[in-house]
Amino acid sequence: MLGRPPANADAREIQLMERYLTFGVPYCTGLTPAQYAANQMMARNMSSYLTSVSTTATDPQARVAALRVAAAFSSFPCAYPGKQLPAMPPPPPPKPGDPPFALVSPNLGKVPEAEQEKAADLAVRYDTDVARSAAAWKNAETLRLSLVQKGMTLNAQTQGAVLRLKPLYDDAATALKEHNWDEALSNLQAAEATTQKVEATVGH
Repeated sequence: MLGRPPANADAREIQLMERYLTFGVPYCTGLTPAQYAANQMMARNMSSYLTSVSTTATDPQARVAALRVAAAFSSFPCAYPGKQLPAMPPPPPPKPGDPPFALVSPNLGKVPEAEQEKAADLAVRYDTDVARSAAAWKNAETLRLSLVQKGMTLNAQTQGAVLRLKPLYDDAATALKEHNWDEALSNLQAAEATTQKVEATVGH
């Protein structure tokens, strides 16, 4: 990541790095002084780089993610013994008219080191997919309410696809928490295909 100019930073790469930090915390105890020193140098380099990204990246999502992850590196316990990563705020309660499925991936707990890359990829994929699905769900709900006023309804195929999103994301979240990566991927792929069906009627 450090080889990429800050202006061209990729939001997905930064989000993956954030997941790796979270997954690494359970392994921070018992490190040697040399390991802490090496991690501290890495953390300082990454924090400096991400601070630059937060002000120069052309992608607004990369700027926001970089600011958040730079703060996390400054508190990474594998580099700074005794510190803790900033607490992730709990997702806000759903508002009237919000989609009925979780809009952020769940806490995965302690992930084995060999599985962290796959886990991070799937967690970020969940967050990316669910943002798109939420937009499609809201567009469908707006269209549904408009049709109701005219005494009409959504076509059965679109309504069925909208209703299918919740169980797919519920099952994906459950699979992620249980570290069942293949099942999580299968549900996310199904959610992606279902979202495309909704978008074909209501737009992006």
